[in-house]
Amino acid sequence: MKRSIGSLLCFSVLLQAATIHDLFQALRHQPQTRLDEMQSRYAKLASRKVRDAFYPTATLFATYEHYNAPTNLRPLSPTESLALGKSNEPLPFATTIERIGADVQMPLFVKELFSLSEAAKARMQSARAKKRLNFLQNEATILGDNAQWLYLVASRQAIDARIHSIQKSLEDARIAVQSGKAPGIRVDKLEAALLRLQNGANDLDIAVNGIKSRLTALTGIRLQNPVALHRRASASLKEEKLFALDPLRHTLKAKRKELDAQKDRLYPKLIAKATWSENYGQNAVAYQPGSADDVHRGYGSYAFNLSIPLFEKSRYTAIEQARIAWQKERYALQKEEQELTARAEALQKNLSLHRRAAELAKKESAAQRKLLRYAKVAYRTGRISEEEYLRYEEALMEAQSKIARAEALQWQTLAQLAVIYGNDLAELVE
Repeated sequence: MKRSIGSLLCFSVLLQAATIHDLFQALRHQPQTRLDEMQSRYAKLASRKVRDAFYPTATLFATYEHYNAPTNLRPLSPTESLALGKSNEPLPFATTIERIGADVQMPLFVKELFSLSEAAKARMQSARAKKRLNFLQNEATILGDNAQWLYLVASRQAIDARIHSIQKSLEDARIAVQSGKAPGIRVDKLEAALLRLQNGANDLDIAVNGIKSRLTALTGIRLQNPVALHRRASASLKEEKLFALDPLRHTLKAKRKELDAQKDRLYPKLIAKATWSENYGQNAVAYQPGSADDVHRGYGSYAFNLSIPLFEKSRYTAIEQARIAWQKERYALQKEEQELTARAEALQKNLSLHRRAAELAKKESAAQRKLLRYAKVAYRTGRISEEEYLRYEEALMEAQSKIARAEALQWQTLAQLAVIYGNDLAELVE
């Protein structure tokens, strides 16, 4: 199943994407998105690692020890020593001792672990929000670049139309010059105008190549033409909160919990410990010479370790450092919130202004088209100069470009607002 999905993805790279959703879907499988996914998983594991500190730890150990004098395998009470002497059994003292056992330790009360756990959880939430924010930003880049590409294509079409129109006038001018009815400078002016338009078309082609490169880098798809864009009639932009601030909000919470953790280090800690070992001694010491033998003794203990910090100056310095880090993050969030709020308000106003600009540009284009028809007739009859005629050609080209530019700015503005408010563009565009 995975192989078939991979084959389909590879096949789609070689084809022209049919819709903007093909680009959005391809983005989900690109290295940048995978990298953000790994960052989110890493933050999740970091949170789990802090929670793991609440669990007991168990360790097996084995040792081989050799001493230059007999050493006890374990502490021996006087009564036990007397009983061993009476029974002529070897004492638990030997020069070579082997031990095997286990240590178990568990925190019963370590206050800072609770704060550190909350801090790690906030870091994980921040990484998740950052992952989604990066994906939305990449979606916005794709939509914005594609809209810009559509604008460049429309501009190129307008230039091509003007080139075609001027070439027709140039052919008429050459005939007039050859017949002696017009001066040669008329041809020179029209040829210069054509060169300017051709240079402009070349600049547009360069810009298109840059857009193609960026879209390929983001999606892995090599497009030959931009994809069509249509606004979903049933979908509207949700403006419930400034989602772009979520990574900073969670980071601020993490900083606050890290400050609490530094304070919590001033509280007592209660740790439970238990140890058990089996101890083996070779050539143990006996009461009667010559009767030494190996000895085996088990030994275990459990304890509750309470530690109360009294004074350590560096801990108070660490608290102040954590407090400053938290305050810096708080002010950074406030600053970003002010900037994003102002930006969102401006973008919302611009969105309606761009719609208005597109409507006006369409009316202007229609008017300039009529004026150009009149200008061509006047030029042929010699009532206006080449400069005046070319101004009408340029005015129509600019009006046509304004339409595409206003529409591109609408899409780019919508994409920016979608990122700020956390809207998935796949739900807004079709």
